[in-house]
Amino acid sequence: MTDHPARAAAAAAHICDLAEATTDPRRAYASPAEIAAVTGSLRELARHLEDALRHLEAGIGRRDDGDWAAPDGERPRPYARQAGGAVQSARAEARNMVRALDRAMEALGPFRPAP
Repeated sequence: MTDHPARAAAAAAHICDLAEATTDPRRAYASPAEIAAVTGSLRELARHLEDALRHLEAGIGRRDDGDWAAPDGERPRPYARQAGGAVQSARAEARNMVRALDRAMEALGPFRPAP
């Protein structure tokens, strides 16, 4: 087994920390520049999420049919097809997030940090 589940859990915990730290709108962001920086970082996160979902989808498709045998002798179900389709949809949504955050970064242009 790989350490991928632990890495995904750690990434989710970091995003959870950010969400909790920004719950109070009066103290969430100190300046437009900070908003632009966080927006840019979230855009990169969405790009990496899209890549990770693409890899997950490929991993689902590469498994042998025997890997998807129903537990405890239940009748077979289309686990791979259902999971693959759901992951494919999530990947499309991540791609849409990247596009939307690209537009947000364009709007925040004057506040972007220098490269």
